[in-house]
Amino acid sequence: MANEKSTERFGFAEKPELIRRNGKLDVRPGVRIGFTRCFTCNNMCGLRYRVDEATDTLTRVAGNPYCEVVTGGKPLVLDTPVAKAWALLTGDAGQQNRATCCGKGASGIDAVTDPRRVLTVLKRAGKRGENKWKTIPYEQAVREIVEGGNLFGEGHVEGLRAIRNLKTPAVPGQPEFGPKVNQLMATFNEEDTIRGSFYSRFMTKAFGTVNLTTKHAYCGAAVGVGYSVGLGPEIAAGMCDVDWDAFEYAVFIGTAPGASGASINRLGRAVADARVERKAKYVAVDPILRTVVANNTQGQWQPILPGTDTAFLYGVIRIILENKWMNSKFLVSPNEAAAKKAGEINWTNAAWLVDIKTQTMADAADFGCGKKGEGVVFTGGKPVSAATAVKGELFVDRTFRRQDGKNVRLVSSLELLRQQAVKYTLAEYAQKCGVPVERMTEIAREFTHHGRRVVAVSNTGNNSADAVMCGWLICILNSLAGSHDCKGGALYGNGFFTGFEGTYDLATVKGAPDQDGQMNACRNAPYEDSTEYKEHVKKGENPYPAKHIFHPLFPGYTAGNAAEMMVVMANKDPYPAKALFNWRSNVLFSASSIDHRIKDVLADPKQLPLFVGIDAFINETNMYADYIIPDRVMYEEYACDRTWGNYNQCVTAGVPVVTPRTVKNAKGAHVSMETFLVDCALAMKLPGFGKGAIPVKGGKPADLFTYDDWAVRYLSNAAEQFKGLPEVTDEDRRFAGLERAMKMVRPLLKPAEAARVEALLSRGGWIEAARRRPNAAPSRYAGEFMKNGGGKFLQFFNPAMPAVRHCFSGKPYPGVPVAEEARFFNGEAWRQRWSRKDYPLLFSSFKPILRSNYSVAFEHCTEISPENFVHMHRVTAQKFGLKNGDKVRIASPNGVDVKGVLMVDEAVTPGAVCVAHAYGHTAYGAENRVVDGKTVPGIAARAGGTAVNQMIPRDPTRPGRYGMLNDYWAACNCRTGIPVKVVKA
Repeated sequence: MANEKSTERFGFAEKPELIRRNGKLDVRPGVRIGFTRCFTCNNMCGLRYRVDEATDTLTRVAGNPYCEVVTGGKPLVLDTPVAKAWALLTGDAGQQNRATCCGKGASGIDAVTDPRRVLTVLKRAGKRGENKWKTIPYEQAVREIVEGGNLFGEGHVEGLRAIRNLKTPAVPGQPEFGPKVNQLMATFNEEDTIRGSFYSRFMTKAFGTVNLTTKHAYCGAAVGVGYSVGLGPEIAAGMCDVDWDAFEYAVFIGTAPGASGASINRLGRAVADARVERKAKYVAVDPILRTVVANNTQGQWQPILPGTDTAFLYGVIRIILENKWMNSKFLVSPNEAAAKKAGEINWTNAAWLVDIKTQTMADAADFGCGKKGEGVVFTGGKPVSAATAVKGELFVDRTFRRQDGKNVRLVSSLELLRQQAVKYTLAEYAQKCGVPVERMTEIAREFTHHGRRVVAVSNTGNNSADAVMCGWLICILNSLAGSHDCKGGALYGNGFFTGFEGTYDLATVKGAPDQDGQMNACRNAPYEDSTEYKEHVKKGENPYPAKHIFHPLFPGYTAGNAAEMMVVMANKDPYPAKALFNWRSNVLFSASSIDHRIKDVLADPKQLPLFVGIDAFINETNMYADYIIPDRVMYEEYACDRTWGNYNQCVTAGVPVVTPRTVKNAKGAHVSMETFLVDCALAMKLPGFGKGAIPVKGGKPADLFTYDDWAVRYLSNAAEQFKGLPEVTDEDRRFAGLERAMKMVRPLLKPAEAARVEALLSRGGWIEAARRRPNAAPSRYAGEFMKNGGGKFLQFFNPAMPAVRHCFSGKPYPGVPVAEEARFFNGEAWRQRWSRKDYPLLFSSFKPILRSNYSVAFEHCTEISPENFVHMHRVTAQKFGLKNGDKVRIASPNGVDVKGVLMVDEAVTPGAVCVAHAYGHTAYGAENRVVDGKTVPGIAARAGGTAVNQMIPRDPTRPGRYGMLNDYWAACNCRTGIPVKVVKA
């Protein structure tokens, strides 16, 4: 083709999917178009697609015009006919009605036809990790995995049937660890709601293991947990977003607009509109400049040393408090009634008094001013019940006499925050974080001088040793401005719809094993719930320190950690694993600080007898598997998921748009995760699968034999909840590919159910704001507040924190955020062992826009972004005798040294080293593999760049041989603020 000359206007581009026929728009013959969901990252944006029907090949994707995040917040209303929607994307109209996807999304079509994709069942033909495989019949794999045997000539291996022991304790004498069935450990990607819930159904409700883990804790759980501590009395997980339509000033901590988290399609256009139309300002406080800051665009980059966000935030908060720039009118309201009277929709405990000795809220009954359980504020010269007071003084620190005659020191929550803030001078904060006092002052002033149209926001970029404190302070910063749920302020999602309940009860499994009172192997509970603790107390012994790491903060989230599970599995603590199932998960590559030696455990059948990988690709983790079960990729699966970055309740939805490429089983069905788990369940006669497995409201139970059985009914349950679904016309069907789609749906549903699902698929999802015509669309605002916001009891001092004790020291957690040095599990400062002399630089990884853990399989992404670099400031490079283009080695205290190419410029904080994640693969087709005796050479481009996560060191004070580097409070993975050195390679 290189020597050919195209006669077409646009070279060798595909012919347009639309044509004019008799003056009307129509679909080009041989082309099928429609809508689906993107899964090249976890944003789940809406897409429109184009398929060549002759070859069943996906040739192009772009944004769905009915989806909020890919239209810059301006989706078409749902009753816009589909043909008109396509027409509005063409010609001059397309400039006003753009629906785009990012480069990663556009490249995702490569996954379907990737030459290194796994399409047949593979069984290892050598030692684990040797990359030697042989293809075997699917049915043989199911039989061997279920029944076990001498599968590799290495001795007997227990199969699933033997492992499912529901009676014998996993750890005798410690009932919290449940029965031996928990020796099946499983990892998965929970973000895919339909498929993830199916996997979870098998693992937890059918088979009965409690050890099902995912990526949250090594993604951003600690920051989210910390933010929730400021958001309400109960500790959970939460984050805010920016009201892009009305904000005037935003502070991004550890990120930049569109650089991570919420969809770049949404944020890219939103920040451009905000800068041009409203002259909105923002600052990105980040060790590396991720997006270009052009002149006269109101955007600023503020360099900061990695892992020091808490010092920066406390410096800004101290300045705000000392200058009284906070929103005092908002802060003084101590209860909901007072807030409403003052015209507010949220309230705070800023004025609530805290008993310093007990670290609990003062009780009104103890001071004769109210009922037991009511808080206390100081107003009018006396203590008053916080339940009835109209307002309270914000800065109180004095002695009060209780009803029993005892004097107690009570301090208001905001005063406790102030006292914590002044523990360091502004100069000390500046020295810690590398941000000058003048810049902190400018940011504090700007943040507090735009009314409530301000927001501080993060998105998982702060996974440091004190990530919980960082998240909490970000929330507090928004509380000081009173910007939660405000127009132009901190925005919170209105939730999303799931399809577990409805006509089809997908949540219930009759006969599921009882798991009440069980801890998972990662110890998803406070230490004080353990037998270990109780035995110490029973003997009169000091129960601290614990011999293990526990997860007391929102444990279902922080201890559902696939990396932590790998560590406890390697340590055989609390019990050894008999089998590992790994679906769409790549822990060894993705989890920061995971002990690199764990791969030796995975490679040893004596330590892990059975390992099953279920994936479309051989990744760095499942390359050690005994079996690889081939799986679908995103364009071969159903979808009904939430979208990050949307203001309105919505889902993106779709059905398989091309035929799965995987091998078929003996029944003629394409092999996938669902096929495999159903057949395992049927072979073992597990509950929740097979004939009549799904309860149906008012009808006969439905069967669960196939992926379609599950996914179609999930779609039906979801569609039941959506108001304003459009009437579908024949023309809609042609322009949305519904004739093919409904062949999968109709056989499993009643006509009315199928009609709702068809309406949902015709627009590729549903969105609250787009279900009405524009002139009837309600505003998102109620005055200066978000219409669906309010009801938040914001916390400065949160008593739920001191109620938790650290499992090593036994000391209560702080009631207000603290700014401390990075600490190990045993409380020692990192720098006590990892000196500045030996490791003078601080490392941070970041998420590149065009890369994710899977995107190396997208050829177009690899072509555009073939490698990453080791980023360093010019002054830092000169100090260590380095120059741009040098091949360098990054070394940490006990991680794996990594090599890369140095990029020297001004866009990095002096003293910092920054490297993008998701490069430097040793699998995903980068490896040479042997299949059925034939060598399949690796694709060199996929190994391009530097992989950094196993360079990050483990905590030398953690119990057990194998470990990770955890944050001190939530015990999640650290990846920023890491002491390292960089030398020439």
